[in-house]
Amino acid sequence: MRKQLNSLLWVVMVMTLSACGTLTTTDTVSVSANQPWVLLPVNNLSTTPRAGEKTNALVETHLRARGVGSLKTYNTPEGLNLVTLLDTDRQINDAIKWARQNGMRYGMTGTVHEWHYKSGPDKEPAVGLSLKLIDLSTEQVVWQATTAKTGWGYTNVSGVADKAVEKLLKQINITGR
Repeated sequence: MRKQLNSLLWVVMVMTLSACGTLTTTDTVSVSANQPWVLLPVNNLSTTPRAGEKTNALVETHLRARGVGSLKTYNTPEGLNLVTLLDTDRQINDAIKWARQNGMRYGMTGTVHEWHYKSGPDKEPAVGLSLKLIDLSTEQVVWQATTAKTGWGYTNVSGVADKAVEKLLKQINITGR
């Protein structure tokens, strides 16, 4: 009986740890939902194509749900060469310049570190994201956070990413909604 109990305890521990996540964040910041916001490009360092755009779509939904009404998305100009497209620092700097010229107050950007299903028998989804909020009037990063999250064998990457974005954005106090 004791051996069965130890085995059961071991299984519960493994299952609990298999859906873990981490969160590292700067101090909570208060920002206004009534100011104009922009979604800046998200750098995709994962092996999954377009994970940055997927992340931006999730961030947009969560920001709108939290009361941010004036929210635009920066679109990378068409016709850029490959070198320009791969220069993420230039893309962000161009996007910040555009946002400031268009009267935006806050810009949200970030990096996708991981977005895939793990190898192994259960193929758990794994997501790693960093987000940062820039006050475009000063070009200062006012908040930044990163999270890594995995799911259970029957969850999907989009669901894990949605929960990761929600967890990150809960660290921002959005006022004036």
